Amino acid sequence: MQTVQNGTGDVRRLADAQWAAARLVDAYGGLPEGISKAMLLDRFERAAPRLGFGDGIVRLIRALVRVTQEQDWTGKTHPIAWPSNDALGEELQRSRTVIQGLIRSAVRAGLVHMKDSGNGKRWGYRGERGQIIEAFGFDLSPLAVRWDEFADLAAARGLEQERRRQLKRKLGEVRREIRTVCADALQHELPGFGWNEAIARASGRLPRTPSLGELEGLLDVFSGLLAAVDAAWIEARRSSDMEPRGFESRAQKEPTTQPRSKRTTYLAHRDEVADRSARPGQGGGAADLDAAEARISEEVIPLSLVLEAIPEIQGHLDDVAAAEWEDLVDAVGRVAPLMGINVSALREARQTLGRNRAAIAVATVLARWKDGEITSSAGGYLRAMCERERIGALHLLPSLYGLKERHSPRKKSPSRRTER
Repeated sequence: MQTVQNGTGDVRRLADAQWAAARLVDAYGGLPEGISKAMLLDRFERAAPRLGFGDGIVRLIRALVRVTQEQDWTGKTHPIAWPSNDALGEELQRSRTVIQGLIRSAVRAGLVHMKDSGNGKRWGYRGERGQIIEAFGFDLSPLAVRWDEFADLAAARGLEQERRRQLKRKLGEVRREIRTVCADALQHELPGFGWNEAIARASGRLPRTPSLGELEGLLDVFSGLLAAVDAAWIEARRSSDMEPRGFESRAQKEPTTQPRSKRTTYLAHRDEVADRSARPGQGGGAADLDAAEARISEEVIPLSLVLEAIPEIQGHLDDVAAAEWEDLVDAVGRVAPLMGINVSALREARQTLGRNRAAIAVATVLARWKDGEITSSAGGYLRAMCERERIGALHLLPSLYGLKERHSPRKKSPSRRTER
């Protein structure tokens, strides 16, 4: 290899890239304060794809940095490694010819500088405290000089990877939503759209390693498909005059803890509430009850009460003790499809009730679905709760207290006997 010795001795011709590496060596002053060789190696490995370095060069640099010591990077001495080509070939599981090619590539890339001995051999020895006394081989000073470059590229790549993860997650959600809406349309035999073709498109394979631009393009395509599917589903549902409450032969259960007659249907109760609200002047007791219920519905519902009243949702939370409202919203989003609640019903609930109250409503549906109270359509039950919310007749707080009593029923106080 055409290399040069710093100082006096044999001088050989260098290519332009090798001279550039020699200039980086002259600018070496140690790693910045607080930066270790492990951090330098980490930033280099993360920046390598953006610099176009292959796996072979990354593994070579990793092997060279690992044989150095932390004190070699303080600036008092140059970080020099002197493993032989045979030792590198054994560690990297590559032939001698491949190792020589990787070394030349590393020098051209400005990552290492070759410091030769008089006979062209690599060797070195350390003092009693481990400091390098004299060494010839791979001078890794260019890596330390390029720390800022590696750190910036690693940060940019981290942001790109995070953006890629977000796009993949969003793309998966959109594709699942397309399949869910189309499956619901096929179940109800809705006409006017190629539901099977949309499912096939949403179930097809994506590129194995898509670029950021490809992911953004795919998200735009499937978002447009979802918009078309939603519009077709709404139009077909409107034209077919479908009832959102499930089977017409079964009455929807009341989302309240108060028992009602088996013959009472949701629509009948809605009419009753609407009729009662239209006559505010009749009956002072009923008006007082309505005002009390309105005050209850305006109270802030603590998350702890929801988790205590509905322990069925706790199994879908990562950390119940540290759970927040966003965690509950994400959990009910995963639970809803298990109960047969399609995306459109969940979206309607969030638009009508708000994200937090919609999450409470879905959790309430889960509790009643687990208990066997809901046997026909959990999605229809949720839509019925939305209808009750629109007319001001949905009260979640009493329902939560009623569900809480399932697990901790109130104990009746024993009657006192009068002693005579």
